[in-house]
Amino acid sequence: MDYSLTEDQAAIAELAEKIFREQVNDTAQAEFQDSFNTKLWQTLADAGLTGLGLAEQNGGSAMGFIAQCLVVQAQGAVLAQIPLPETLLAAQALEAGGISEGLPGVAAGDAWLSLSLGAGLSLEGDTLQGELGMVPWAEGALYLVARAGERLVAFAPAEADVELIPQRVSNGRPTCQVLVRSAKALDLGGPDTIARLHQRQQVMTASLQLGVAEEALKRTAAYTSERKQFGKPLAAFQAVAHRAADSYMDIEALRGVVDSAMWRLEAGLDATLQSGAARWWATEASHRVSHTAQHLHGGIGSDLQYPIHRYFLWSKQLEFDLGGAAHELAAMGRHLASNDQSGITL
Repeated sequence: MDYSLTEDQAAIAELAEKIFREQVNDTAQAEFQDSFNTKLWQTLADAGLTGLGLAEQNGGSAMGFIAQCLVVQAQGAVLAQIPLPETLLAAQALEAGGISEGLPGVAAGDAWLSLSLGAGLSLEGDTLQGELGMVPWAEGALYLVARAGERLVAFAPAEADVELIPQRVSNGRPTCQVLVRSAKALDLGGPDTIARLHQRQQVMTASLQLGVAEEALKRTAAYTSERKQFGKPLAAFQAVAHRAADSYMDIEALRGVVDSAMWRLEAGLDATLQSGAARWWATEASHRVSHTAQHLHGGIGSDLQYPIHRYFLWSKQLEFDLGGAAHELAAMGRHLASNDQSGITL
């Protein structure tokens, strides 16, 4: 299977990396570790990246899923604290569900979106009630896209009777518990719509994790090549080189399954198992690579003034955001058990 990028996709990836590298250095990471980098958000919007998947009439450029994942991967490399994955996924769900009001503002950088596919909401008529936990970027979001039973819905928190209770998470991302007393629901689709969005969420999260892990290993390689012990670089010691090599293989394996899942979703194919495999590899790789990076930095890796700890915190947060490795394996097992003709296909 040829996963080569098109010219447009390569150009988007190059543009995204350039913006993120120029706008987010280690100082900016520390400054916006637990808050919204609004300047970066506006820069991305001016470059057309916040509305990447939206149709042109809604201010977007109608780029496909692969291009969106490439931008999110570039975000992961610099740990940019912005609601990009949530906005890209929710915007596409809203547009597909016939909702366009406010989306040009998202593309322009004037608004953002939140997304949660966890259980907790109930729907009676067009009224939502219930509770959602650990919802990223809910405070200030134009819409929150969520599931209520078998329906995918959206509501505007600012226009609903809701209470947002801040929750602390490992990587500092603004997160809330959302208590919905009454909210008018916009119906976006049924079980198939939820399944497609869930697959995209799994793969986009894995793309974000790929960016985090790849940069953590690059920084570790640079550190162990410069830091000397007993008169020679740490990287010259066999034990150090072997651990770094294992992390490199983890990252390349993750890249392979992410590419496979992105390609199927871009082609409009079902990717239940492929997205699950990508997410499983991401949780496993996040764990192993983050621990390797932390350990190979030695004592300085525990210094909160040194940036490698932020890659560890992001890796651990993303590892459990949608459920850990065991959760993904169980879901794939249930799918295989109930679909005897199913299997991993490329």
